Amino acid sequence: MGRPITRRQLEVLTSFQRLQLEQGLAPTLEELGQSLGVNRVTVYGHIQSLAQKGYLENLFPGASRGLDITELGHQTLPKIQTEISMVHSENAIPEGTMEVSPAFTPEPTLPLLGKIAAGHPMEALENPIEIPLRDLLPSGDGFYLLEVAGDSMIDAQIASGDMVLVDKERQPTSQDIVVAILEDDVATLKRYVPNPDGSTYLVPANQALQPIHIPKGCLEIRGVVTGVVRQY
Repeated sequence: MGRPITRRQLEVLTSFQRLQLEQGLAPTLEELGQSLGVNRVTVYGHIQSLAQKGYLENLFPGASRGLDITELGHQTLPKIQTEISMVHSENAIPEGTMEVSPAFTPEPTLPLLGKIAAGHPMEALENPIEIPLRDLLPSGDGFYLLEVAGDSMIDAQIASGDMVLVDKERQPTSQDIVVAILEDDVATLKRYVPNPDGSTYLVPANQALQPIHIPKGCLEIRGVVTGVVRQY
């Protein structure tokens, strides 16, 4: 049995199936994003999670239409009746209608009205776009918040009292800001810089502080920072 699927991931998987049935081939990330009203990067994150959980598989790595729904994915999805299947059904229902998955409660959104200058003045813009709050502050799938204490990351625009959004399932790459566990279970927020010999530097974003050198095998990473929440 696969790992539990979130409501948002079920929406992505359902949209994937619908587009695949309509087009006769797997949708691209761009097509999925347009269908769901989100950007390509957001879709990619959900697709990666669905693949890790066993609901999607990449049959042709690198191809834009290389994904397919696994047996587990088909078992999880509500059945979607296409017009083709309706024609062959003994109890066909009127053309142009289909059985769809149960409706979800609309996600809360905030309107993005445009851009505002923080340097030189610019022309005021209002081009409303609804941004799902889940895309700004995702929940589930290993995401959690930590309140920051101290100023070691101040030059990365992370101040004491801010909350950082952490993805504990994401694998860190060089220069990511991570939640690191040192010896004696001491936790710290630093920039991750791995060395070829297997050791690691944890680098603060504060010129007054020095990097911490961690020998190989002595570092535990408990997540990568993906966002910052600040209240005024």
